[in-house]
Amino acid sequence: MELALLLALTLMLSVSPTTSVAEEHGNNNNNLLTYIVHVKKPEGAVFLQSQELHDWYHSFLPTPSHKERVLFSYRNVASGFAVKLTPEEAKALQDKEEIVSARPERTLSLHTTHTPSFLGLRQGVGLWNSSNLGKGVIIGVIDTGIYPFHPSFNDEGMPPPPAKWKGHCEFTGERTCNNKLIGARNLLKSANEEPPFENFFHGTHTAAEAAGRFVANASVFGNALGTAAGMAPDAHVAMYKVCNDKVGCTESAILAAMDIAIDDGVDVLSLSLGLGSLPFSEDPIAIGAFAAVQNGVFVSCSAANAGPDYSTLSNEAPWILTVGASTIDRKIVASAVLGNGLEFEGESLNQPKDFSQSLLPLVYAGGNIPSVSKAEEVFNAGGAAIILANPQSFGFSTFATAYVLPAVEVSYTAGLAIKAYINSTYSPTATIKFKGTVIGDPLAPAVVFFSSRGPSQESPGILKPDIIGPGVNILAAWALSVDNKIPAYNIVSGTSMSCPHLSGIAALLKSAHPDWSPAAIKSAIMTTAYTVNLGGQPILDQRLQIADIFATGAGHVNPNKANDPGLVYDIQPDDYIPYLCGLGYGDREIGILVQRRVRCSDVHAIPEAQLNYPSFSILLGSTSQYYTRTLTNVGPAESTYVVDLDVPLALGMSVNPSQITFTEVNQKVTFSVEFIPQIKENRGNNSFAQGSLTWVRVSDKHAVRIPISVIFNNLLTYIVRVKKPQDDDALQSKDLQSWYRSLLPASAKTENQQRITFSYRNVVDGFAVKLTPEEAKALQEKEEVVSARITPDHPSFSDEGMPFPPAKWNGHCEFSGRKICNNKLIGARNFVKNPNLTLPLDDVGHGTHTASTAAGRSVQGANVYGNAKGTAVGMAPDAHLAIYKVCNLFGCSEGAILAAMDTAIDDGVDVLSLSLGGPSAPFFDDPIALGAFSAIQKGIFVSCSAANGGPGYYTLSNEAPWILTVGASTIDRRIVATAKLGNGEVFNGESVYQPNNFTSTLLPLVYAGANGNESSKFCALGSLENVDVKGKVVLCEVGGFVRRIDKGQEVKNAGGAAMILMNSQIEEFNPTADVHVLPATHVSYVAGLGIKYYINSTSTPTATILFRGTVIGNPLAPAVTSFSSRGPSFASPGILKPDIIGPGQNILAAWPVSLDNNVPPFNLISGTSMSCPHLSGIAALLKNSHPDWSPAAIKSAIMTTANTVNLGGKPILDQRLLTADIFATGAGHVNPLKANDPGLVYDIQPNDYIPYLCGLNYTDKEVGLILNQKVKCSEVKSIKQAQLNYPSFSILLGSTSLFYTRTLTNVGPANITYSVEVNAPLAVGMSISPSHITFTEVKQKVTYAVGFYPEDKKNRGNNSFAQGSIRWVSSNYSVSIPIAVIFK
Repeated sequence: MELALLLALTLMLSVSPTTSVAEEHGNNNNNLLTYIVHVKKPEGAVFLQSQELHDWYHSFLPTPSHKERVLFSYRNVASGFAVKLTPEEAKALQDKEEIVSARPERTLSLHTTHTPSFLGLRQGVGLWNSSNLGKGVIIGVIDTGIYPFHPSFNDEGMPPPPAKWKGHCEFTGERTCNNKLIGARNLLKSANEEPPFENFFHGTHTAAEAAGRFVANASVFGNALGTAAGMAPDAHVAMYKVCNDKVGCTESAILAAMDIAIDDGVDVLSLSLGLGSLPFSEDPIAIGAFAAVQNGVFVSCSAANAGPDYSTLSNEAPWILTVGASTIDRKIVASAVLGNGLEFEGESLNQPKDFSQSLLPLVYAGGNIPSVSKAEEVFNAGGAAIILANPQSFGFSTFATAYVLPAVEVSYTAGLAIKAYINSTYSPTATIKFKGTVIGDPLAPAVVFFSSRGPSQESPGILKPDIIGPGVNILAAWALSVDNKIPAYNIVSGTSMSCPHLSGIAALLKSAHPDWSPAAIKSAIMTTAYTVNLGGQPILDQRLQIADIFATGAGHVNPNKANDPGLVYDIQPDDYIPYLCGLGYGDREIGILVQRRVRCSDVHAIPEAQLNYPSFSILLGSTSQYYTRTLTNVGPAESTYVVDLDVPLALGMSVNPSQITFTEVNQKVTFSVEFIPQIKENRGNNSFAQGSLTWVRVSDKHAVRIPISVIFNNLLTYIVRVKKPQDDDALQSKDLQSWYRSLLPASAKTENQQRITFSYRNVVDGFAVKLTPEEAKALQEKEEVVSARITPDHPSFSDEGMPFPPAKWNGHCEFSGRKICNNKLIGARNFVKNPNLTLPLDDVGHGTHTASTAAGRSVQGANVYGNAKGTAVGMAPDAHLAIYKVCNLFGCSEGAILAAMDTAIDDGVDVLSLSLGGPSAPFFDDPIALGAFSAIQKGIFVSCSAANGGPGYYTLSNEAPWILTVGASTIDRRIVATAKLGNGEVFNGESVYQPNNFTSTLLPLVYAGANGNESSKFCALGSLENVDVKGKVVLCEVGGFVRRIDKGQEVKNAGGAAMILMNSQIEEFNPTADVHVLPATHVSYVAGLGIKYYINSTSTPTATILFRGTVIGNPLAPAVTSFSSRGPSFASPGILKPDIIGPGQNILAAWPVSLDNNVPPFNLISGTSMSCPHLSGIAALLKNSHPDWSPAAIKSAIMTTANTVNLGGKPILDQRLLTADIFATGAGHVNPLKANDPGLVYDIQPNDYIPYLCGLNYTDKEVGLILNQKVKCSEVKSIKQAQLNYPSFSILLGSTSLFYTRTLTNVGPANITYSVEVNAPLAVGMSISPSHITFTEVKQKVTYAVGFYPEDKKNRGNNSFAQGSIRWVSSNYSVSIPIAVIFK
């Protein structure tokens, strides 16, 4: 038996948020959909009886006979109803004047023994004492139903519910509902009304976390043993079932549940589900929650499980408490022990006591399926145990999961080390030590990787999430025993678990302070949150780096302190109306939320940041911003507070007054805050900064803290169209300029810089000007201004001399104004929802760079800081460009990517270039693979980046065989900066920033990590405060999750004169040229070791940096970069990936903003993001030269003509200066000229992929998802992966021979003969039949057979794979395909 290591995708309880067109169980009319209908209430109408309301709603239906179609009549959360309609009936209904909207409902996704103790809740003291454990408070849980017989819901010693309770129980039988579980409703309509038992396990757990009773000896598999209790053990619970395993969580049911719960008299609503970011007027939870807070009900919601990417939140409305997830200090520990003595700690819930500690054989299996399924597969195959290594996105997060065999889940880093050990020896061994429950992790709480991050997409001026709370490995009641013990418990993870913790804490606060509003309770929770872990250090994230403000919000909940906050930031429901008007919502949308007519023209609208929220989220441009906040004293009557500021980077702040004295309880005092932007250079490369504003009580230092996030807004170029005065002919150029300037906002006229860049006189009435979005909005309101729009104006996208786009072009441009899109940039669309930037402007720089790399026009004199000077030009300079924006500063959404690809296909593009991707996934679950297949069906070539996860194996993105997967290589140009040491040694490195006046005199040299501090050696933020670096050259190390440029910023902030940055061992000889903020050079790992050795050899080490500028002609180029992701492919190991490598390091191309005050701006950056558009542009050239070639033929031409040697004539090297292997290079380095005349191609038609996909063991449904058509694999002759007619071979070779065929298509001259040359891989025999092929016609096809024969295993040595090639050679052509053989 063997121990298997696999890459795990830990299963979270979540359902993809999709538009629901499924019918409720029991509905027999397949044409009927559920619609949510919002109606206008008649002025002054008050419906006292439910029947009156129903009758009025029924009056809108097409015929009276349709009354039975009404599922729900909403009374509180909405003016409207849910009804079954055909699309035609819905359209007719929408035409009625009283109907605000009618749209199909959507389906929402579902997003403890120790946690009370971890949170400081103890019986008889603190908040549990002052709140009576939540007695008298009712928590409404909207979820999947409940198992009512669990002892967590026993009512021993509990009083009856309060008199206001109006709900009822749909369970039947004696004592099913009781004084604990006081209500239970099933809102899922079906033919057979069912009681609210859960069959989709989630609700029992969340209800018990919020308010479960004390139950002794709770455990799972004997672990986490202790007394289980919810946050508010004596609060009443009402369950509203809105989800099941058939229809998911329906919008109509959720709205109905919230509506009924408000009528029932709940005090707190807990919803561990959501729908992603939506306008609040379209978000059912936001709509229901607003009605709840209008009735004094507190609403707590999960933030979603879409982290660690930015802008991935659900439930963003400011009247909701949005809860992220953190770890607790308890772990269920198991360790992987290797044969070399190394031990890696992880977690596992099932901990067998009799597992052997003898070392067992260890194998690496790969894989990309849920972790529990992996374990079952290993168990079924006879494996002894399993080690699951998490993917990179998980970081150091691990989870305690129950498996069917002995198992341990370890971190991504541990997995890499275990894989390295496996590859280092012929006989790897391992075992697992089970260590049980361990309490006291000093790094807890930490933000878990899956916890969704801000900023909010719908309202970026409100900081979200609000708070984090326990959400990892949480033990609570379960409806079904997982370990054959009763009562049943389970340990699960998700923001679904953190939300009910906060719901229960809110119930405690409601009990202790019944007069507090929902906003006051939220403020108390946020302003008392803590920002350090148990070890006293800042809260970390899954990378073990300091978690930023968009992960933590205000911090981690501290229940006992929340009970006595001193001050609160209160908000009344009507206070949200000016905020909503300021968001730009129309009167109709706001009316849907507030349930009455609103006219924003009669309301003094406010900016988002002016809402009296217990945080600040500032979108900062070039002008100061002023806001106020109002404090309410809920502490002692006589108290004085002084302000304490932690000012964000590159910002000035003032608070007035800076001291506040209260003389009464509930007294209110307002203070103002000014945010003052400093010079942009102080921001470095940071897109945001964070800080805090704290009011400290003088008497006892009690602190009331609110967090501050600042998102930096650069000035954008706007084209302003104006109405000229009647006597405009009299205006001279100078007068025109002055008149244009007079229209600008005051903030744009008072600055020293000239904002107006062009004054137009003939082509348009108007001017071009640099403005912030706020200034543009103010300008737009002037009567003389027709429009103010953003324009991309880089000369790389000039259309001088370019023809019109071809007639097939169907796309359009979302920029407006003359000559913004043109014959070069023929289309531009934005698929990213951002209320402050709706146009497809590049706010990151990435898109401008990649587009100009693929197809930029010739621009002379391009350079960055005078380096790499020359003519900038893309690969296909006369190709047309269409831009589809799917990303912003905070990530790229899957929905946007699919929409963009869908639109691009309709628009008529020829090539799609995507420099983005996610982790390896089955092709039917990979949005880019899905979109790319549709593209190649229409003859569109798709080129994608391989990812930047190298140099580890199995790190690829975009592995589908219909995609060209592009790795990254170096070019022969370097921007050289040399580190010169006091002993005369010199080490060449690179840096874009090369100051002419830096001293050649030797300066003191210091190693940043000499103090032994781990963060100091990486020059992390704040790590050099106690290190003497002033005036010195500082040696820093790459890594520690700190960006290279940020290291230089830390050195500069600490007074350092210069920086030498040494590579990590994994990157070795692959330094990068960066635009550093101080004199610097980036040197290799070996050079760094030499510099460290020198520092340790003398008491007075010295150094300087010599800047040598641009050097061309490196004979080792191209080499594979360290970051370029490597194969083999996870998703399809029988297809060799990457396909090709191309230039991806230190690439100069267009940039939207100037880094060096030169115009037009350019930048030098690195990544497979840069190599991909090189190949996209080359594919465009080939498409133009050979319009009849298929996408597969173009790919084949690129791959079969690739170079495998560098400029020095030696094999291509990797970052170690060793020969790069086939999983780094694929076919080799692109050679565009040879690709134009390849002689032969290996062609594939779209339907040829069907047998291949069936051979991957995809189901008919999964293959259908890819093809967009029905497929029955039972009717298809499936093939093995390596049988696909691909221009490479990837063979998994065991002890038996393998045979495949390939078909060649002649695209060279007729009457030509080729002979085969075989470079057989190590320990593999090969045969080719025939060995000679003659083509008599162009486009003639000929098939040949290949046999692979395993030789004696001893010949393999310790190699786990081997490589070779097949080359067909004629008098004029050499057509080569690579071979990878992975030994089983």
